[in-house]
Amino acid sequence: GGRPLAAVVSLGVPPATTTQFLDGLYGGIARCAKRCRVSVVGGDTVRSARVTVDVAILGTVECRHLTRRSGVRVGDVLFVTGRLGGSLRSGRHARFVPRVREAQILVRRVKVHAMMDLSDGLASDLWQMSRASRVALRIHRGSVPVARAAGSVEHALMDGEDFELLFTVSPHDAARVPQRLGSCPVTRIGAAVARGVAVEQEYPDGRIRPLIPTGFQHF
Repeated sequence: GGRPLAAVVSLGVPPATTTQFLDGLYGGIARCAKRCRVSVVGGDTVRSARVTVDVAILGTVECRHLTRRSGVRVGDVLFVTGRLGGSLRSGRHARFVPRVREAQILVRRVKVHAMMDLSDGLASDLWQMSRASRVALRIHRGSVPVARAAGSVEHALMDGEDFELLFTVSPHDAARVPQRLGSCPVTRIGAAVARGVAVEQEYPDGRIRPLIPTGFQHF
C-alpha cells in the first residue's frame, strides 16, 4: 500500500560494454521511473564479469495502510490480481507493470489484512505468507486464474515472475473487493482455514492435498 519515491541503481558491466547498450538500459530505467513517478537519485557503477543490475526503491506509506504478509487471520478470504503463469514463455517477466496503483486502491477501499507480490510462484509465495502469519491457507485449483501462456494450473502455481498481488481480507469485506482494478482482474482463490503453517489445494472433486512448491528456490 506504499508510494515509491526514489531509486538507486547499482550496475556492474564488463569492460567491453558499449555506450549504446548503456544508453538503452538507462533509457528503459528512466521510462519506468517516470511511469511510477520515481526519481533515480544515485547508485554505483563497477566492473564485473557479466552485466548485473540491482535496483533499490525507497518509499513511504501511511501507517494506517501499512500491509505486511504476516497479517492473515483465520477465516480470511484469499485473492490474487491478474493471471498467473507463463511469464518467461510470454516475455512478461521482462515487461510487467508493478501493481503499485492497484495496491494503493485496495488498501483505501477495503481493510486488507495481508498482502505481498508474487515473484517466486503462487505455491511458493503462499507458503511464505503462511509462515509469516502462522495460518494455514487453502486454495481452490479451479479458481486459480491461468494466463494463456501458462497453459495449465500447474504452471500458474509454480512458474513465478508474475509480480501480481496476493492478499487477504475478512469474509465480511470480501464482497467489497472489486472484480477488476482498471484493466486488471481480481480473483477469489481460497481462504485461511486454521492456525498453523500449511498450504493446501482443493481439487474440483473435493479432494484436499498439500500444495508443494516446485518453483524457484533462493537458497
